[in-house]
Amino acid sequence: MTETKPNIIIANPMYDVVFKTLIEDKEIACYIVETIIEEEIVEIEFAQQEYVYYIQTEAENVTKTVKVIRLDFVATILTKDGKEKKVMIEIQKSLNPIDIFRFKSYLGKQYASQDNVIRQEKIVIRNDKVTLEEKIVNVKSIIAIYILGCEIDNGKQVVSKHEFKGKDVETQAEVFIDHPMVKDLAHEAYYVQVPRIKQELYANWSKCSKLLKLLSIFEQSNFVDREYLKNFLHKIDPKVDKILKKIIDMLEMIAADPYTKRVMEEQDYAAKNIEFWKNTNTTLKDILATVSAERDNAWNTVSQQAQELEEYRRRFGTLTPSPN
Repeated sequence: MTETKPNIIIANPMYDVVFKTLIEDKEIACYIVETIIEEEIVEIEFAQQEYVYYIQTEAENVTKTVKVIRLDFVATILTKDGKEKKVMIEIQKSLNPIDIFRFKSYLGKQYASQDNVIRQEKIVIRNDKVTLEEKIVNVKSIIAIYILGCEIDNGKQVVSKHEFKGKDVETQAEVFIDHPMVKDLAHEAYYVQVPRIKQELYANWSKCSKLLKLLSIFEQSNFVDREYLKNFLHKIDPKVDKILKKIIDMLEMIAADPYTKRVMEEQDYAAKNIEFWKNTNTTLKDILATVSAERDNAWNTVSQQAQELEEYRRRFGTLTPSPN
């Protein structure tokens, strides 16, 4: 007898608003990161950043602004050797030079952040005075995790890990140096290429790894409402996959929320307008000129109003409130 597949409608986690809702649950956030990097999560933080894009509407030949919410997640993990690392999680539906610059900029801020410095305190007694001294003993490493809605190479791997490896320049032999000067100036990176998540990966669901089962929620197929909602076709045993079941339940709840769907539609609208700027012949100079013109028009309006007020005062004097 053929086992019937469940017909569960879930929200697409490749949308920022959906993924944000998932990751704000610390248990789920830890599960996602731990499954990908196979390390223990100590702490996870959510950071929201807002980016403003200038777009040109078709109906009105004017320039307006659309605000797009980008998501960044930072986690502290405890490795098997007891050391801490910083993990950056970024969800991105497309890859272009702006995204790469943003990734590099974010990493630069993480390297410069004093929060990534590990300090040690000790009590010191000198000349009968007790003082508390602090010294820097280490710097937290960084691991980057990118969940991409596009393919970035010609291979077949779905999730790939890239890490720094040293070599002797003369002999080409591999070299490993366990010193902060080397290990803290490089970082590991994981790339999840969502378009490569296909049905055939789950031919035998009961034998699938924890990672494959997690990837199943990101699979971009079986849509029932554009790309917002989709059918989840796998039966989850809550005794075996407790957190994965929690994720599916939450995605099912999100799918029923009309407000979330509206936000997803707005994200699509903003993405299409970003593509317009990317594919048009309009240059950055043209965009800045348009923005500058809008600023000048606003200033001219203010100046005109000031002149009118001054003329009114010259002719009629300053008005004062009547005494009660």
